Amino acid sequence: MSVWSWLKLTVCLWLLRKVVKAAGWLLAFAVVIAAWPLTLVTAAGYVLAWRRGWPPAKLRRAAVWSLVMPPVWLAAAALRVHELRAEALAPVPAWEHGWPYPAALAAAREFLLFAPATVPAGLALAAGAWAWRNYAITTGLGGITASAPITFDRKQWKRQVRTAKGLTEAPGAVPLLARGGKIPVGGTIRTIGHHWDPVFALPASACARHMVIVGATGSGKTNLMIWL
Repeated sequence: MSVWSWLKLTVCLWLLRKVVKAAGWLLAFAVVIAAWPLTLVTAAGYVLAWRRGWPPAKLRRAAVWSLVMPPVWLAAAALRVHELRAEALAPVPAWEHGWPYPAALAAAREFLLFAPATVPAGLALAAGAWAWRNYAITTGLGGITASAPITFDRKQWKRQVRTAKGLTEAPGAVPLLARGGKIPVGGTIRTIGHHWDPVFALPASACARHMVIVGATGSGKTNLMIWL
């Protein structure tokens, strides 16, 4: 094999890899656009978790709770068996006639029609994407600079504190006594290696042990000790 043949083969293989990669990205982009109701729910859940400093467990919990939507939708559709087929196929002509500029009412109707399926699936996908993002940043797989994990953690900590503070200050959000005789302390900022719950609570037996409360001046350490 001559040098020129080897160069042509190398260039052809490189172009083939690039074409396959570009085709994969285009296919993924087409799927994202075609399944826009699912994409919208996934993006909304991801952005909301990022802005509020939520852990992936909160999105997973929301996805589990939203699983009641498909049975309710099926029960409602069972009462209108003859109209079910027409309702299910209604978004198809609206999508065909409105593409690529769908009407707002038709798009809203399509989104509401598919919501029982797209909301649980979208929240589950958002939880998976957010969990991967946290894992990638923590392990150094994501981020442009070497300080990306530190910057990400600092920003998320501020958002988590803000969310926990808002939950604590909301009237009725933190009960005086939780289930199982636990004593609520306030909104949970972050959990490490422990089951996440929006309200941090301690069992009554823990108040009899030696406790260490760390906080800055004016952070409410004295009030917390009196409360406990």
